[in-house]
Amino acid sequence: MQFVLLLFFTLGITLGSYGQQDPIALKEVTVKKKNRKKRKPKKISPLNRYKVDVHATNLFQAIRKQLGNARLDKNTNKVVLLMDRLYAPTSGSKYAIWVIDGDIYGEQMPSGLDFNSIRNVTVLKTVLETSPYGFRGSSGVIEITTSSKKN
Repeated sequence: MQFVLLLFFTLGITLGSYGQQDPIALKEVTVKKKNRKKRKPKKISPLNRYKVDVHATNLFQAIRKQLGNARLDKNTNKVVLLMDRLYAPTSGSKYAIWVIDGDIYGEQMPSGLDFNSIRNVTVLKTVLETSPYGFRGSSGVIEITTSSKKN
């Protein structure tokens, strides 16, 4: 009997404490918002009608829209095309070759090209597309056609 009374007594105390609220917890808390400066969006240079950024600092940046998932190797200043195929013969190099108006320039990014003269950029990745360039083009080919192309 004493046990039952003790049980009711402890339950009454614990249940009664839930109804009471701590006066410290009732204080109103205000949160101040931090005044953060709004960041201005980065200005991206407008592209011309051939999707070329004529104000770019290098050729890779000028034709970045056409290159898709390609990346620039900062150490060598060469372009690596991320291939869509798993198994393919490669030339031993992971860098794409540059072809401008039918002339092969190799893996190094050509300098001195007028960005205003670029009319078409084609990125070749598959084995079928790169086959005209043989083993050398097996890591990818970036073909650029300019307005000064000799017929």
